[in-house]
Order: sequence, then C-alpha cells, then structure tokens
Amino acid sequence: MTLICAILVLFYVINGLIYLFAIMYLLIKKSKKDDSQNNTYPFVSVIIPSRNEYQSISKCLECLKNQNYPTEKFEIIPVNDGSEDGTDKIIDRIAENDPHIQPVHIPVSKRKNQGKLNAIDMGIQHARGEIIITTDADIWMEPNWMGHMVKGFDSNTGLIIGMTLDEFSNHPVHAFQALDGAGIRIIAAALAEINKPITCQGSNLAFRKEAYIQVRERVLSLATSYGNREWLMQEIDLATDWKIKTQLHPESIAHTYSPDTWRALINQRSRWASTGKNYSKLSVRLYLTLIYFSLLAFIVGPFVLGAQMSGIIWGMKLLIDLAVALAVIKAIHQPRLLYAFPLVFFLQPIMVVITAFLGTFGLYRWK
Repeated sequence: MTLICAILVLFYVINGLIYLFAIMYLLIKKSKKDDSQNNTYPFVSVIIPSRNEYQSISKCLECLKNQNYPTEKFEIIPVNDGSEDGTDKIIDRIAENDPHIQPVHIPVSKRKNQGKLNAIDMGIQHARGEIIITTDADIWMEPNWMGHMVKGFDSNTGLIIGMTLDEFSNHPVHAFQALDGAGIRIIAAALAEINKPITCQGSNLAFRKEAYIQVRERVLSLATSYGNREWLMQEIDLATDWKIKTQLHPESIAHTYSPDTWRALINQRSRWASTGKNYSKLSVRLYLTLIYFSLLAFIVGPFVLGAQMSGIIWGMKLLIDLAVALAVIKAIHQPRLLYAFPLVFFLQPIMVVITAFLGTFGLYRWK
C-alpha cells in the first residue's frame, strides 16, 4: 500500500508541474499577443439555451444588448427550452424593444428531454452568424466581451475557450468555488494551449459555425445521453483540422454566481463529472482515473501510512498546489482569491472523490 500511495503521489506532483508549466506558457504566449491586430468584425450569433431561467435571464440579455460591437454585426438568440416558469414571457418582452434579439421557443410538448445541446442546435439553425458564441442565462459580461472573444480567431482557429469566473465572497462555498473553479478553467485553457484539450465550459465558448457543422451529427448523437458542451470541443479536436485556442483578456471573462450550499455545489460538480467516463479518447479517461486515485491516496494516506509519511505527502501536495494556485491567480488577476487557498487545499481531494463517484453512477439531479 505504501508503494501504491507513493506512485500516486508522484504522479500528482508530476501532473501538477505539467499544469504549472502549461499555465506559465499560456501567460507568456498571451502577453506577447497583440489583439489589436485583429480589427475585423464577423457577424456573431450569441446562443443562450434557457430552461426555467425566469430570475436570471433579464440581466444576461441586458448585458448582451449593451455590447460595444457594430450593431449590424450581431444577433442574440435566446432559446426557450420548454420553460414552465415564465422565461418565455421575459424573453419576448425584452425582444419586443430590441431587433437584435431573435427568440426561439421549443414547446414543452416537443422538448422530449433532449437537453441543452439540442437547444443550442436549434438556435444555430436559426443563426446568421459566421461565429457562434454560447453562454448561459445566469451569466453576465462586460461591454467589450463579444469583441474580445471574436479577436481570438484567426483563419485556422475553429474554437475559442473563454473564461467564466464565479463571484467571490467570504461565504465558504463561494470562496471554495471561486478559487477551485478558476483553477479548473485555467488548467483546461492551459492544456488546450499546448494542444492537449480535455474539457471546457460552455458558458463562454466561441466557435465557427463551419466547424460546428462538420461535427454536428456526432455531437447530437452524444447529446441523446450527455448534455455538456465539452463534447463539441472534443469532437472538433478529434475530427477536424481546426485549432482550439483560449482567450484570457480580462474583458473577455464572463461571470456567474456560485451555488450557495455545499449540497448544491456537490450536485453541480457531480453533473460536471458525469461525462468523464464517456470521453471519446481512452487516454483522457485513463488520465482522469489516475487523477481520481491520486487524490484518493491523500485521503486514505493518514489511515494506512505513518504520521511522518502522511506529513511528507501532504507537504508535497502543499508545495505543488500553492504554486499552481498562485499561477491561476496571476492568470485571472484576482489576488484576493489566495484567501480561499487553505479551504481548497484541504477540501479539494474530498470534493473530487465524492463528486466523481456520484457523477459516475448518476447520483445527481439535473435542473
């Protein structure tokens, strides 16, 4: 058992060093890039899949209406995915006064529990844009968000991974999610930048409509069972020659609220984890399995190893986690998130082990 724990801890440390290298590479590369060189304004269609989002969608639509982007070059397509709480009425009321907003309504009778990817596809079928950006109804963004997301494209780029950050507060759940969630997203972006994309978040994702059409059939096939937009990224990576890039400009960052309770956060993370076992690449599935067992080793270590050995492995974890956390904080320019580090350091292994188990066996609920 000691040997197994040692191997898993060594894997964790090496993997953390790779994360650190990838984040630093991302920061160096982005610091040298001049976004101002790209001054083109392709037509953009923003798709917002919305199911029972009565309380949040107004803020999202107002932010999108106020984008500093040529008014004749974008449209907003909120897709009411069979809502039963009045979301459709909110969308139609706001759309009456703004020609940019082109609602699409999926009746409850025709929804058939097909999920978010199908709602997005319905929006894309109505879209005029060369560039599609997907977000969520509970997201808000700065006025220059759209412009900076579009500037990430060049002639070889098919998809841009943007950042979505959770609002930070002194509430333990919010603090944990703000730093740990940022870590997940920055690491995902950094891995994509070194041509090893694994995952992304669909609430701030831009892609060429042409690239989507190439993988649409496969994505919709997956959508019958799985709802995450990371499938789109993975299929573009596997089946096309398009490049996948990231956008880290501060004004390209979207924002959302964190769950308010540990129970809600665990349920959210379990949904995220549910698709891992079905990733198209076997190598990615094996990699995620190793991540799971390496974190499990830190939990069981104190019970099967001596106090001295347990202290050593947790000390190694502290060094690598702190280095990665500092790199993440530097990437998103949020130094106050360092206050959440002790909480994340101790709870992250427990959170990952629990949510991966719940997600694998479907022990969670959708909205």
